[in-house]
Amino acid sequence: MHTQSDISTVELTRTQLRLRSDIRFVPQQYGNETWYHLEVRGASEYYRIGYPEYCFISLIDGHTSFAQALAVSAQVLTSDALSQQQAMTVYSWLLERGLATFADEESASSGRSETATNRNKNNLLSRLNPLWMRIPLGRPEPILNFVQPWLGWIFAPTATVLGVLLMTISGGVLISNWSRFVAASDSVFAPDNWLWLLLAWVGLKIVHELAHGLVCLRYGGDIRSMGIVLAFLAPLAYVDASSCWSFASRRHRIHTAIAGIYIELLIAAAAIIWWAQTDSAVLSHVLYSVIVMASLSTVLFNLNPLMRFDGYFILSDLLHIPNLYTESSTVLGEVLRKLVFGDVQTAPAIRGHRRYLLLIYGAAAVAWRLTVCTSLLIAASVLFHGAGIALAIAGFLAWFAKPIWNSVKAVRQMAERSTPRLLRGTVVLTGIAAAVGMLLFVLPAPLVTTAPGIVEYTDGQVVRAVTPGFVSRICVADGQMVKAGDLLVELTNDEFETENEDLNLQIEQEEIRLQTATREHNAAAISIARSNLESLLLRQQQNRKRVAGLQLVAETDGQVVGRELTNLQDTFIKAGQELLTIGREDQKELRFSIGQLDLPSAVQRVNQSVSIRIGTRSRISGTLQRVNPRATRDLLHPALAATSGGQLAVQEDKSKQQQDSSTSSLKLTEHRFDAVVKLDEKDAMQLRCGERGIAALGRPSGALGVHIFRSGQRWLQTKLDDASREL
Repeated sequence: MHTQSDISTVELTRTQLRLRSDIRFVPQQYGNETWYHLEVRGASEYYRIGYPEYCFISLIDGHTSFAQALAVSAQVLTSDALSQQQAMTVYSWLLERGLATFADEESASSGRSETATNRNKNNLLSRLNPLWMRIPLGRPEPILNFVQPWLGWIFAPTATVLGVLLMTISGGVLISNWSRFVAASDSVFAPDNWLWLLLAWVGLKIVHELAHGLVCLRYGGDIRSMGIVLAFLAPLAYVDASSCWSFASRRHRIHTAIAGIYIELLIAAAAIIWWAQTDSAVLSHVLYSVIVMASLSTVLFNLNPLMRFDGYFILSDLLHIPNLYTESSTVLGEVLRKLVFGDVQTAPAIRGHRRYLLLIYGAAAVAWRLTVCTSLLIAASVLFHGAGIALAIAGFLAWFAKPIWNSVKAVRQMAERSTPRLLRGTVVLTGIAAAVGMLLFVLPAPLVTTAPGIVEYTDGQVVRAVTPGFVSRICVADGQMVKAGDLLVELTNDEFETENEDLNLQIEQEEIRLQTATREHNAAAISIARSNLESLLLRQQQNRKRVAGLQLVAETDGQVVGRELTNLQDTFIKAGQELLTIGREDQKELRFSIGQLDLPSAVQRVNQSVSIRIGTRSRISGTLQRVNPRATRDLLHPALAATSGGQLAVQEDKSKQQQDSSTSSLKLTEHRFDAVVKLDEKDAMQLRCGERGIAALGRPSGALGVHIFRSGQRWLQTKLDDASREL
């Protein structure tokens, strides 16, 4: 009895195969080429094959051998027929996928055994991927058939035109309210509405998938399953609308693929118009979140053609290239084999401009996958520490284990057939790996650490109101030179003057009571009078300080800097409000803010010269005097905030708002360090206080790969810390 379990040991050219009985072929036109859609109804599997492959496969009937089928197809197609090697690849593919079995029972047993084993391995590998797990929940067709009469009209041509018109109108509304929309971004993660955000996310994804199903049914397709996909540990809904691949009309296929994106953008358009009209803070926040999730997220992910989501299938149909990912991988593999192993014997499977297009797409898809894997490693290291890294590695293996294993088998075959090519490939790959390793982990990062700053006076006096009051007189002007002791601004506060008179009267009364008690030798009355008198005198002393604070004088010699002093006349000034600055024009410094990852580079440059650029002027230099070792989220200067045209990301500081303080109500989104660069006298004379500048602190410490990994890790950790503080 024939007991071989590996079809590679069978002489396939002498065998006869029989196709599965539940296979259906549907012709499809892609440009000037005819392709066939192969559907396995019993297994819900779909494949696309070319016309030469279809002609060869159609001859497989359980009675025709491989050699006979190859000969007949060669007679019919002549030069377009498959070569023997290509036909053998198709022959083996049918067995591996379980699309055909050996006509004789003994060989069939062998083929089915291996096929089942391979398929079970692939299914097990897919199920073990912790970053992409699919959980089926049954057939949704009864639900879709029920709602089709009620909701199917949304995808009719007339409704689609109206929907696009609604999107256009909402775009105009969003542009007219863009400032308000940007300002509302800080409240996206408000803790009191997290449940609404979750419900909105789940609802959008359910509607997205139902839209695919409704359009698929509209054109006669089948929806065999629905369920949940845990993509990167995030729950997503899915429906199996893959039967749309068998539609002969390209427009129908594209309509089915884009239906989910269309319905989400339609919801986003309605939410924009509602958001612009509502006055409710809670409703506005929920609508804002729906707008972001239904527009930005669906465009970035679902419309991304580098992932096998909606955008991939749309691009495949638009380019008239079925099996886009497979063909691009084939072209990329051919190019890599030629560059690495010097493989010039195999003729390219695809030629012309289409080959270059596939090469670009294949390289971009590989780069995207590597970027996703790197991002997952960074996210896992922050979220779950060591366990998260192990989880990301498991997902990486689930994605790349099969390609790596196939590469290993190809290398083994090459070692048996062509040792020189293998040696060449080993040398090239080793060189590439060494170059990439040095670039990422040995050579310093080819980056320059910069930090934004503001020009201010060295040891300058910031004149602030000590006592609240109305400005009655301004004694100086912007740019005026003053000396220590000169009167700058005079305030008035009738409340303090009235309180001072009342205190004087109360003190006189207590002094009289004390004298009377002393004459009467009343010890208790003397003690009470003295206590009251001491309290009044203390209050008088404090009140006199406040009255004295109504006159603001210069504490140092220098020049007055106050851009809008004249506008302060007769205005009420709060205690602590900044009025003007006094400093010397030849003594200025650049105070700048350093990120946490850039701190080591800054510390190494203390007491050294650093390069500075002020606005669009030529570069100047200064000496880095000190770095404050204490991290803070306080904004160094309002001009550095992104809301004022600066480079620092900020958000509203609710604590300062509640305290009704005159200081800035903004705070940094992450902790940063303050530092000071001393400017030369010549450069200081040419600069004005309040000008923004950039300090160059040299290259960051560590290699490029380490820098990228730590930067991503720090960024994600900062976002998580901010969210946790809000909660």
